[in-house]
Parts: sequence; structure tokens; C-alpha cells
Amino acid sequence: MIAQYQRSADFVYRHVAGEHLLLALRRDRIAPMFMLTPTGGFVWEELTEWTALSALVDKVVAHFEVSEEVAAADVAAFLGQLQELGAVTTRTIEQ
Repeated sequence: MIAQYQRSADFVYRHVAGEHLLLALRRDRIAPMFMLTPTGGFVWEELTEWTALSALVDKVVAHFEVSEEVAAADVAAFLGQLQELGAVTTRTIEQ
């Protein structure tokens, strides 16, 4: 079984004046705006379609100067934060 992630339609991403922002479209969220790192913004952009953690890690390693181990830990932690916010949806598929 492989977990896949996709961004929620309840949030939009904006890159404004060098800042990476994730904005909640619904008012039932704890906070309406979240600051992202450049890496977080990159990962968010990759979540337009269902994507596995391993594919996200590969893309981060290819785009940034980071080891696979560090990228795997950081991407997994970021996805966990997005899940807590309700900013991503998850599904499990057969391998």
C-alpha cells in the first residue's frame, strides 16, 4: 500500500513579494494564512495531482541541495503539518 497526497481545494498558494503564503479559503480554519518556506512552496506546487511521498522526496532532492534522508524527513513532517491543517487529502493505493 502506498499513501498519496493531493492539495485541498480549500487552500490557495501565493508567492507575493518574496513570501510564500498558503491561504485558507474557508473561515472555519484556525488561522487564515500560513507562511511557507521556499521548499514548502515547491512541495505545495507539486501536489496538484496525487503524489507519493517518495516522488516528492525525489523532486526535492533534484531541485534543492539536500540529501535524500533530510528531504524524506522534512517532506514527511511538512505533509503531516498540511494534514493537520486540512490542506491536503490522502488516499492509499495498492502497489
